Amino acid sequence: MELCLLGVLLELLILRKGHAVITHRLILASGEQASLPCETVNPHIRVFWFPLNSRCANISQGSVEITWNPTKYEVNPLRFNQRLIYQTPKSLLLKNLVMSDAGTYICILPNRSETHTILQVTPGCHNHLFVSYRQLNLFSLQLSCHHCGLPGKTDAFRWTLNSRRLGTPRWANKNNSGSSVTLYPIRPVVWGRWECHSVANPAWVSEICLTPPTGQKDAGTPRILQEEFPSAKPASLTSSHWAVPTITTTTEAAPAWSDVNGFPLGWASLLVGLVLVLAMAMWLWKRNVIGRKRRGRKEWTDRASLRNSIRTNKEICETESLDKISVSLHYAQLQHPRRKSSAVRTPDSTTVYAVIV
Repeated sequence: MELCLLGVLLELLILRKGHAVITHRLILASGEQASLPCETVNPHIRVFWFPLNSRCANISQGSVEITWNPTKYEVNPLRFNQRLIYQTPKSLLLKNLVMSDAGTYICILPNRSETHTILQVTPGCHNHLFVSYRQLNLFSLQLSCHHCGLPGKTDAFRWTLNSRRLGTPRWANKNNSGSSVTLYPIRPVVWGRWECHSVANPAWVSEICLTPPTGQKDAGTPRILQEEFPSAKPASLTSSHWAVPTITTTTEAAPAWSDVNGFPLGWASLLVGLVLVLAMAMWLWKRNVIGRKRRGRKEWTDRASLRNSIRTNKEICETESLDKISVSLHYAQLQHPRRKSSAVRTPDSTTVYAVIV
């Protein structure tokens, strides 16, 4: 039984380890569009998004399922509404990219086949605005916002941090009608999604995401969000947003966080294995307990039999000893008259002694 359970567990782990998926990596600029490959596109597929930074993406959980509402022609979450559409029978199209769209998109078919797309978004011209950042020194940095595609246009700008108006905090100084913001000193509050809004046209909004250095959450040199991908080459902040996107395709083991029904597949496999191991351990423990009880009952029976045998032999010995030593003598005196004979002169009575054993 133990070997069977261990075999099943090893088989599950081997199958999970060998479960290969197609992984695509895309490096695109803000304002461009991304084609997310999928083996087939139909109403039965499921699409999950694992944002690169939940705070910048403004979601509370680590992943979210993207769903379509055919009656209202809406896509949930609403951030993808009117932007994520069916492109071809084998891909989805995400238009008008923003930096907070960065992350991993997983397309899961009913047969559990998966296609992963790792999307990296660099700063670019989005909604006629270009947002960038520059490190001034170890303790300060500067955010800049200007029009792109509209030469000679001047405008005033306002800033929001994680969807809240920046205001006039002591650690942020606005210059040139808000076209630049100097942050000094760098503090934990600066991490997240910065948005630049055109005052003349509120519909013109562009964003940039700042994250703390790896392993440091409160201080240090900040990074723009796409630098979370060490294997990718970040595009230059001044490069054209019409540059050809970098696309690589690899085949690799499915990550442990592949999600189905809101539950990670890797954790599900580990949970199944853990349940099997616990079941085997419980079975072995129960068998050992039953074996100990049986051995205890047998030993108790053997001891009882031995005690009874000793007691019987002792009683027999004691009985035999009593038979040998407990002998008493009883005397009886019998008297009977005798007839007188004329020939023999005898006493009138005779006494006879007898021993009764």
